[in-house]
Amino acid sequence: MAESVTRHAQNPFDGNSKFLLCGIDSLDLGLYVTWDALWEKVTLPFFNSKKEMAQGTTGITEQTDLGRSFLILPGGKAPNYRFHLQFPEYHIFLGKSASPGKSPNVYVSINASTLWHVELETILELLEYDLSSYGGTIDRIQPSRVDLCADFRMDAGLSFPFLEQHRVSRSHKINSIHTGPVLETYYCGSPSCPIRLRIYDKSKEIAKNNKQWFRNLWEVDQDAIVWRVEFQLRRPVLKQFRIMTLDDLWQKIGSVWEYLAGEWFSLRLPDNDKAERRTIHPWWLSVQNCRGEFGDSIGIKRIYKNDEVEPIQNILAHIMGRMVSVAAYRGINDRKKAIVDLFQMIFEKSSDEKFASEYQKRVIRLSFRGSFGGDDHE
Repeated sequence: MAESVTRHAQNPFDGNSKFLLCGIDSLDLGLYVTWDALWEKVTLPFFNSKKEMAQGTTGITEQTDLGRSFLILPGGKAPNYRFHLQFPEYHIFLGKSASPGKSPNVYVSINASTLWHVELETILELLEYDLSSYGGTIDRIQPSRVDLCADFRMDAGLSFPFLEQHRVSRSHKINSIHTGPVLETYYCGSPSCPIRLRIYDKSKEIAKNNKQWFRNLWEVDQDAIVWRVEFQLRRPVLKQFRIMTLDDLWQKIGSVWEYLAGEWFSLRLPDNDKAERRTIHPWWLSVQNCRGEFGDSIGIKRIYKNDEVEPIQNILAHIMGRMVSVAAYRGINDRKKAIVDLFQMIFEKSSDEKFASEYQKRVIRLSFRGSFGGDDHE
């Protein structure tokens, strides 16, 4: 095998790569919460009534006793969590039980923007305050899902043939997403597996999902090509690593990455018949070396810069198009008159109360914007 392999096959990675950042991009927590004596007669009926009021809506706004605004949504999280509360920093799912059993009775998904900008200790303190507003005391926290990632600046993108030619993995369930012939996302492992790898063009993803603040973390320009290696770990595999607490996660995270990027999946040169004896691809060596970076990258806190310019421009373009359509329907061919006419129509169709309500919902849905509770200034 080694003698018949061409030079291109041994070293097909034409571009250079540079390590940018690694850390935790998603963190879901199972909380064992004990509710106070008011849970059965006051708090539970309150959430039930609010959930009913939210049916058929995109959520209704409430406030904690600290003045923290959040949404109560009409759904929950099957099968154990009836209520869904959305704060700018995280989503909280509540079960009906007044006290935890063998399983958590509260589930929390922390937003990626919060994780990359705020220390976890601060996030947990805020979560404790939010739950205590309704009489909840956190007894124990266990990680339920963790996404570990590493980002690399590339001279060029990766291809499906390259990844398949060099893949050595525990899972043979492969999927991919392409735009024409161009690879955007490569999956190893099925969606239901306790471990799933995703290798994807993060620079394209942030443009689609309005996460331009990542470029501030990476310290790269707008044209930089950045690919991410991301492992998703669910509760079953965390238990196999004996990760029962957050302290366990911090202590073992480097070793977990070593296993994931070494034993579970790797890219190797096709220079030996036996996969385990093949040479690690030079780029994948950089991925494996992130083990030494993870301790320093966890809980990273940087100055947050809002990424509002591009989305606002997109919204304005949409408004301009609609304004022209309205003007055509109403026979107004003067730009200034068309603007005034549209403004008057909007003013007559809205109210201060409805605007305030929808504004608060939108602020919450924008997620963490650099200050707890979101920006509420002009």
